[in-house]
Amino acid sequence: MSKKLPQGWKRAKLGDICDFSQGVQVAVDKQHNKREKNHVRFLRIIDYTQNKDEVRYIEYPGDKYMVNSSEVIMIRYGDAGRVVRGYEGAIANNLFKITPKFNDLTNDYLYYFISQKRIYDRLINSQQKTGLPAVNFRTVSDIEILYPESLEEQERIVSILEKAEDAICKREESNRLLDEYLKSVFVDMFGDPVTNPKGWDKGTIRDLVVEAKYGSSKKADELNGEFPILRMNNITYQGNWDFGSLKYIDLDEKEQEKYLVNKGDMLFNRTNSKELVGKTAVYREETPMAYAGYLVRVRANEKANTEFISAYLNSDYCKEVLKNMCKNIVGMANINAQEMQDIKIYMPPIELQDRFAQIVYSVESMKKKNINSNEELNNLFNSLMQRAFNGEL
Repeated sequence: MSKKLPQGWKRAKLGDICDFSQGVQVAVDKQHNKREKNHVRFLRIIDYTQNKDEVRYIEYPGDKYMVNSSEVIMIRYGDAGRVVRGYEGAIANNLFKITPKFNDLTNDYLYYFISQKRIYDRLINSQQKTGLPAVNFRTVSDIEILYPESLEEQERIVSILEKAEDAICKREESNRLLDEYLKSVFVDMFGDPVTNPKGWDKGTIRDLVVEAKYGSSKKADELNGEFPILRMNNITYQGNWDFGSLKYIDLDEKEQEKYLVNKGDMLFNRTNSKELVGKTAVYREETPMAYAGYLVRVRANEKANTEFISAYLNSDYCKEVLKNMCKNIVGMANINAQEMQDIKIYMPPIELQDRFAQIVYSVESMKKKNINSNEELNNLFNSLMQRAFNGEL
């Protein structure tokens, strides 16, 4: 039985009160760096998730593909189920907009409602089990939304949530600045990867690793299994970790040797959307986890430290290299383990790489304190959202 509604509130399914409109597919050679007459901004996943100034423009594709900065956008592939907004333009086909059909629901209220963790988790759990993770439209349509009839009450709730979210954003900005600091330290210590001003020996990543192995293809479970399994969504584009949505698998003794990640191992995301393929991060936890087949586990030899290799792959220079070398296969992009190892890299002395790794550990320790504080804020925010959308604020 559904919970009794607060006075003056409504209950409806998103599919009954909202329209869903997928973005437009545009070939790369039809995307432009400069805006010409009759051009509009082309909004891709990268524009919403990476804070990069890589604006693209396309010829005006028609009103149904256009969005404004307040409209609610959902990522359909890759980081599927994530809700974003903030720009004007035409959205790409791996995004879709969710638009209220009637005037009794505001975009701001809709955005915060769909941003709830419980809804994101539901969307994650409903995704297809094979191929690139994708949002199930039926699941989105079946989401039940509760909202006050009064637009003023919706605006009051949104105002409270915005203030709480601002506190979280300030902590996240602190960690973003620490990431930028590490990038500058990398360039100071090793020089620009493009020009190699310090004259280091050159080679390929293959020269620096002892193995590059694919993960397990076992089906994971939401609750049951001895080992958490890392998937593509657990690695961020910036080279960090998000353990917020984990599944579990069992591994026998032989499988543990093949499919466990230990502290110091590097994981490379070999298959994803074109904007996200090549995500790389070093695993720094004390307790091993399993890793899935879309990831490659990389272990360094005596010439290298995985922190150096990961920072190189996460540099702006190498992001462009990865973007240009990935192959598209039925809506997915792919860079296999052999191709990853063929990437050219300079090879500074291991002593310098180890010194850089120590700086990384110190910065990561500071970030972890921020993250722990942020987790408390997020828990409070999620509790606040739950109360807000149950009419208890």
